[in-house]
Amino acid sequence: MNSAERKSYYLTRFGDQRHLLRTAIRAMADGDIAQALHVAVVIRVLVHKTRKQKPLLQFLRHDYLDLPIMERREERPEVSSGQHAATFYCPISAKFSENEGHTTVGFVTELNDPRYELSTLGKWWAHRCMVLPGIGPVIRNHLILDLADKEGAHVDPKMSEAYEAILKSQFIRFQLNGGDAPLNISRMVVGKCGVELLDCLDKAFPVSSPVNAANNS
Repeated sequence: MNSAERKSYYLTRFGDQRHLLRTAIRAMADGDIAQALHVAVVIRVLVHKTRKQKPLLQFLRHDYLDLPIMERREERPEVSSGQHAATFYCPISAKFSENEGHTTVGFVTELNDPRYELSTLGKWWAHRCMVLPGIGPVIRNHLILDLADKEGAHVDPKMSEAYEAILKSQFIRFQLNGGDAPLNISRMVVGKCGVELLDCLDKAFPVSSPVNAANNS
């Protein structure tokens, strides 16, 4: 491939990944929270760098970690008797089905919280995204990579003690209009991360051609 062909190749692959991310987020908004697995895998492809593999975004911009992204200002968790209180942010919508008798938990995709502020992709990737009792701070890239590597791109029962603890503590149940619904914390938080990254991508790489518009609609 010459340089023009390589650029076209990477832009096409980027369009595919952005389309997959957008599709998964829309499905989460409709209540399919398992789509968070796809969100985690796409974020890994786009952002995660290893000694042997560059992330897709680096092929498009060498300064990809400096891309502006909206990040919710961190709240200091309360600490009681040496234990952190749970702190996480994942906007949800809940719908009760009278016919089926259960509550469907969906996902709010707007970034309209006043505590959002401009950050960079590198800082966003390395910051913590939640705090859980008995676990403490959970770093965003650790959570996303664990979800992608242990449940998304691969299914691997061998995991760190921290991620195993997250899996055991990630469910909260609530009732709405008589319906009982689980809330999977880690998947909801990863979904929120996907919303933030998609907003970043759409601003940094606007859909400008008919081909890209069709692929990212």
